[in-house]
Amino acid sequence: MTFVKAAKTVDVPTGKMKHVEVEGKEIMIANVEGKFYAASDRCGHMNARLSMGILNKTIVICSYHFSRFDLTTGRLVSGPVPTSTSSILGSLPENVKKMAEQMQKRTEELQSAIKTYDLQTYQVKVEGEDILINA
Repeated sequence: MTFVKAAKTVDVPTGKMKHVEVEGKEIMIANVEGKFYAASDRCGHMNARLSMGILNKTIVICSYHFSRFDLTTGRLVSGPVPTSTSSILGSLPENVKKMAEQMQKRTEELQSAIKTYDLQTYQVKVEGEDILINA
């Protein structure tokens, strides 16, 4: 196993995530109550950057379609969740609302055919102030 320095512990405060690139791979480092995890920084659904999402303990939530992944295993927990257009259509003319609703329905059909893949995870160790990843 070859561990590579990816970041400093001070760069990833508790409850936060950081994007790094290690040996040509985009990796997200998360600090969960002082324990560091590393996983692919691309959502297994539509390739959005997960480090821009939400961290809830060991679950990372993609900001694009709200897919949820377990950082301890990389496995998909749930998602994606379709986004609703109803809240932004309120004052539009009825014919525009109908067209937007049809487009939303078609988008949901197309996205439902997209498989969501589990994330690749990486072993992490901390030496002093350095976060090392086995990439």
